Amino acid sequence: MNQLLQCNTLKKNYSQTTILNDVTFSLEKGEHFTVVGPSGCGKTTLLRCLAGLEVIDGGDIILNGKSLVTAKPEDRSVVLMFQDALLFPHLTVIENVTYGLKRRKTSKKDRIRQAEEMLEKVKLTRWNNAYPHELSGGQKQRVSLARALVLKPDLLLLDEPFSSLDATLRESLRGEVRELLRQENISSLFITHDRDEAIEMADRLAVMDNGEFIQIGLPYEVVTNPSSIESAMIIGEGMALEEGFIPLNKVSAVNENEMIEPNFISIPGKVTAITVKNNQPCYRVSWEKGTVLVTSRTQLHQGESVYLKAGRGTIKNYINQEKHRRQIQ
Repeated sequence: MNQLLQCNTLKKNYSQTTILNDVTFSLEKGEHFTVVGPSGCGKTTLLRCLAGLEVIDGGDIILNGKSLVTAKPEDRSVVLMFQDALLFPHLTVIENVTYGLKRRKTSKKDRIRQAEEMLEKVKLTRWNNAYPHELSGGQKQRVSLARALVLKPDLLLLDEPFSSLDATLRESLRGEVRELLRQENISSLFITHDRDEAIEMADRLAVMDNGEFIQIGLPYEVVTNPSSIESAMIIGEGMALEEGFIPLNKVSAVNENEMIEPNFISIPGKVTAITVKNNQPCYRVSWEKGTVLVTSRTQLHQGESVYLKAGRGTIKNYINQEKHRRQIQ
């Protein structure tokens, strides 16, 4: 793959508040790069800066070898897909999809042909002449996606586009979107605060906190080997302790009366919910720093006090922070 995007020490401030602090990363052509982080950490601001909707206060954005710092939004081969579909209510589905092509002075015949082809790919052919108010939430997002992809941008920016949808629809739609992006060979930068969504959509995954990328890597590496306790608490599937990280598959719940072996650690908690996962009972256990979903060899009950148990040898040390920062940059 060839490099598509390079962001060097991006800075963005609002008044005296730093929103982006020396954000540096690159994106390859055809790659799907996902950013996960808590609300207010700077994710949306990053997308707005890349799209040209915000002016950066420092650093550089290079797309296909050319700086975008002074480029207007309409002169960037970048399209931003928002949380809400933002369709024109007075235009039909096909008129919404062809809107960008019309502004590019594409002939009417060509823009209708391209729009119809894209609507077929997002499974909305029969809704060509419908108006936005006649569509479901998922259908509106499909129209928004078709409107973005028909422009064939070098980079598609997605700002939590599934956040308003129900869980089942979110899961099915994000799989379809990822496959469609691969078919169209369009690179993407996807932001979310949903851990599972971030992992599923990513070729590479970045963890963001307080305006900085604190870890970048392959999804499995980031989830199972957090670089810091902060990264572990945001994305890690397990328990983030000061002395290290314990993967969730190494943790189980035991009742208060069970003997804990010397080579195991035990952390007090309480069962707050009981559910089923992969056809076996699982227990949501709250502890001092959060909650985890774990299994148990014995039947537990909601409200029961328990211990979270894990072998001491399963604790993974956090990656050296300074070493990892150098790798990111």
